[in-house]
Amino acid sequence: MGLSNSKVLSFMNENALIKDVSLRFGVIGAGQKGNKDADIFAAYTYADGKQIYPSLAINFSKTDMIHLKHIDEEDRIHFDGFKGAARTPSLVIEAFDPEVNENANKYRQQLIDAMERKFSEVDHLFICAGAGGGFGTGFVSLALGLIKEQFFPVPVTLLVSIPIDDPTEMTNAILLMSEINEFIKLQEDHFDPGDVKPLGSVIITDNKKLFNDFSGKKENRKNNDILISWKDEGNDVIISTIHEANVIPANFGSDNVTYDPSDFVRLMQVTGGFLSIHKASLEAPFDADDLKNKMKNSIQRGYFACGHNYDTAQMYGGFVLRPSSASIFKDVKMEQTIRKTILESTPAAQGKYGDPIWNEAYAVVYTMFSGMIMPNRVVEMSREYDEIKERQKQIKSKEVNVDISGAMESVKQSTFNPYQRRTENKFGSRSAGVGGGSVFSRKQEQGAEQESVAALQTPAQEAPKKKFGGSSTEPGTSNPWANWNKNSKNK
Repeated sequence: MGLSNSKVLSFMNENALIKDVSLRFGVIGAGQKGNKDADIFAAYTYADGKQIYPSLAINFSKTDMIHLKHIDEEDRIHFDGFKGAARTPSLVIEAFDPEVNENANKYRQQLIDAMERKFSEVDHLFICAGAGGGFGTGFVSLALGLIKEQFFPVPVTLLVSIPIDDPTEMTNAILLMSEINEFIKLQEDHFDPGDVKPLGSVIITDNKKLFNDFSGKKENRKNNDILISWKDEGNDVIISTIHEANVIPANFGSDNVTYDPSDFVRLMQVTGGFLSIHKASLEAPFDADDLKNKMKNSIQRGYFACGHNYDTAQMYGGFVLRPSSASIFKDVKMEQTIRKTILESTPAAQGKYGDPIWNEAYAVVYTMFSGMIMPNRVVEMSREYDEIKERQKQIKSKEVNVDISGAMESVKQSTFNPYQRRTENKFGSRSAGVGGGSVFSRKQEQGAEQESVAALQTPAQEAPKKKFGGSSTEPGTSNPWANWNKNSKNK
C-alpha cells in the first residue's frame, strides 16, 4: 500500500522492495482512534502480497468498526452487551474485572482467543488508542495491569494520541498519562537497564499539533478548495513513519555505516520509556547545512514532537536513506553534522546512525530517541485543563436574579384553566380552583412560593447510577477507574 502522503512507501511498493521487517509486531487497535490506526497497519504488505502486521480491532461499539477497510470482519472484536463506552474508561475496567462483572472472564477469553489466533508469529505488540475516549483509554489502562499479570508473552509498545481541548477527554488523557508514567517508574525498579522490558516503549502523538499543522497547510495552499482531513492524513503520516522506520533497515544496506534491524529492535524494546521518530526529506544538491536544518526541524517541529525532553533519552538511532549516487553522505563533514545535531538534542544518549542506499534522487533522514521521560505536552495539557475549569467556574458564578413578583401577581389574578371540569355546560358557572405546588398556582402559601423559587436556583441531585455488574455508587465515592489503578500498583 502506497499512501499518498509517503513517496517513500510508494516507491518501495511500486518496485516490490519490501521483503522483510526489522521487528515482527502485531497490532491491537482499541476504540475508534485505535481502530483506524490498526486499519492502516493492516493494509501494509510484503512484495508478495502477504500482510506484514496482523491486526485486531477491538471495541464496545460495533458502529465504530463498520467503515474499516483492511481488517476482516472476524478480526473486529466486539464484546456483547455494550454499545459504546461513552468516554468513560471505568466501564472498560469494570467489564474485565471478575470481582465486578460476572462476564469478565468470558471477555478475557474472547480477547485471548483472538490474540492466539492472530499473533502466533509476532515478537512484539503495538496497542493503539486515543487517550481521550472511553474504550481506548480504558483498554490501555487495563493493558498496563495485564502486563503485570504477564498476560502478554511479548513486549508491548503503546501508541497513544492526546486530545485537543475537550475537558472530559483531557481528564481521561491526564489520568492515563499519569498512570503510564507511574508504570514506567515501577518497571525501572524491577528491570536492569539492558533488559528487554515488558512495556518496551510509549509513542505519543498530539492531536492539537496535527490539527494546527494541517490547518496551516490548508491556508497556505494555492488551491484552498482541496479537502484536507487532518485526522485521516495525520493518522497516515504517523503510521507510515513508524512502518518506514521498521522496514528500511531490513531491506536496504550500506557500503559505509550499517544501521541494522537489531538496532531498531533495541530502541523499541530495551529502554521502556517514551519514544519518538522524526523524518525529513532532502533534495539535491546535498550539503551539511541543509542536513542539519532539516534534522533539527523534524526533531523540534515534526509530527512526533510533543515537547519531548530529548536530553533525557537513553538511546538514539536512525539513518539517512541516501541516493546511490550521493557519495557526499560518506564525507566526514556529513557524519560530523549528524553527530553534532544529535548531541545538541541528547548529549548523554548512546546510539548509532547509518546510511542505507536506494535508487531515488532524494534523501530521507530518520532520527529516533527512546527512553525519555514524560513529554512536556502532557504538563501543558494539564495546565490548559485547569484554565478551562477555572473559566467554567467563573461562568457558573455569574448568578442571575430574576424579580418574579410581577409575574406571580399576574398568575394569581388569572382565572383561565383549559382543563377545568364543569358539571353544567352553561354560562355563569363558577370556576374551579387549582391545587398548590407550582409557581403558576394562584393559591400558594409564602413558604411554598419560596420553596419553588429555591428549586429553580438549586438543581436536583441525580439518583445514584448503577455500575455494570455492581451495586449503585453513592455520591462522593471515588472513581472506580482510579481505585483500579491504585490497587494495580499494589500488586
